[in-house]
Amino acid sequence: MALMYDGFDLTQYAFVQIERPVAPSVRVITEDVPGRDGTRYVGATLDKYAVTAHCVLRRKYIPNWATVRNTLAVAFTKREPCKLYLPDDNGQYRMATARIDASVREPLMPPVAFDIYFECQDPFSYGDLKTATIPSGGSVTINVGGMFATEISIVATSAVRNSSSLVWGVRFDEGDFLHVATGNSSSRRVEIDCGARSVKIAGATAMVTLDSLWPQLESGSHVARMDQGTGAATLKWREGWL
Repeated sequence: MALMYDGFDLTQYAFVQIERPVAPSVRVITEDVPGRDGTRYVGATLDKYAVTAHCVLRRKYIPNWATVRNTLAVAFTKREPCKLYLPDDNGQYRMATARIDASVREPLMPPVAFDIYFECQDPFSYGDLKTATIPSGGSVTINVGGMFATEISIVATSAVRNSSSLVWGVRFDEGDFLHVATGNSSSRRVEIDCGARSVKIAGATAMVTLDSLWPQLESGSHVARMDQGTGAATLKWREGWL
């Protein structure tokens, strides 16, 4: 399987061996307490995740090393984190910055070996984007995977508020619901991003109602249904893994 970084397949140029930890390390936060031995536990966070790709250039590319070197430099010199797919991650990806080892000696003699270091400031890996549609006035069952609660986004292109409550909204299972006041009785485009805690109605920034809750869906089966008003809604989410 390939190692892909920002769409570039490294394995077409080199044999690759991956070195990485089983899981990100836990950074424990403590503080000193006057007059007390040791320290007091405050909390803990997951540290960044590091991956090293040990590479051996395929023999057929040695005569064209200058061209290959330039290709690798362009592929792995990025100013922002890019998607990194590792061969044994079951299609999940991480967001990583890359640094390529510049210690290759010339003139070249096989084997030509070099390392590429990936640093993932976000310690989680993610699955591909998943979608489901709540029909107008109906419901849909979605299956959420991953190891952690997933925050979902909701887009309704033609949301019409309930005539009595004056809001439009959806509900998950029998608990969390999200309601927005659409402003008038005509259909409006509603965009809700639960991760960013943001709402837009017809492109303008808006807010959910005070009694709304931002849902976080645990791994398993969930029922999403239209709770107020009409208009189909598209759900989008990504599942997170260590």
